Amino acid sequence: MDDDFHVNLNGEKVPVHVRRNSRAKRLILRIDHASGAIKLTLPLRANARAAEKFLSTQHDWLLRGRAAIAPLDVVGNGSKISYLGEMHDVVFTGMPPRRATRADGKIHVGGPIDMAPKRLEKWVRTEAKKLLDVRAAAHAETLAVSYKRISIGDMSSRWGSCSATGTLRFNWRLLMAPPLVLDYVAAHEVAHLREMNHSDKFWAEVAKCVPDHKALRRWLKTEGSDLFKIRF
Repeated sequence: MDDDFHVNLNGEKVPVHVRRNSRAKRLILRIDHASGAIKLTLPLRANARAAEKFLSTQHDWLLRGRAAIAPLDVVGNGSKISYLGEMHDVVFTGMPPRRATRADGKIHVGGPIDMAPKRLEKWVRTEAKKLLDVRAAAHAETLAVSYKRISIGDMSSRWGSCSATGTLRFNWRLLMAPPLVLDYVAAHEVAHLREMNHSDKFWAEVAKCVPDHKALRRWLKTEGSDLFKIRF
């Protein structure tokens, strides 16, 4: 199925992001609660007609699900954002220097105000990478593994990933989570260098780095969705 697949929701032509999964036994439909995107997972042998028929029975569910999604939280001058679990006021100064600084519960962003959101986002990504570099390196030493590099991304529903080539990728929103949560996600992705799955062996590797990982996983499930709504 191609990228032009859509569903009609009360006159609105809404795209459906489709992927095939060799392990899927049935059609799975979900709504991304951060972006509102509709995602459909298909077994390998399912065809477009089967997907269309399935979607036609989910019209009301899709409308209810999209209506229940909270609006995005766009950060601007005067907003409050979390830095490692502690709330800070955002101040766009409109004056030099053109950089962001953090002090006394405030994040000041200098330079022209029209570019301040992008400048703030760049600073958040840089800060996140600094911290994740340190924590990933520590966990890699614990597990006696090595990785190729670390990158920071803007994933809509994932906190991190580990590629087969050894690249670790993390969501910049981890900077807004408590320090132990950021540390757990770093350990999680490093542990995938040992086990590229979520088996008992994998979780045993995670536990070597973060023994109380279950509580931190719960935090991501219950509190993390709010961070996915943040945009600059």
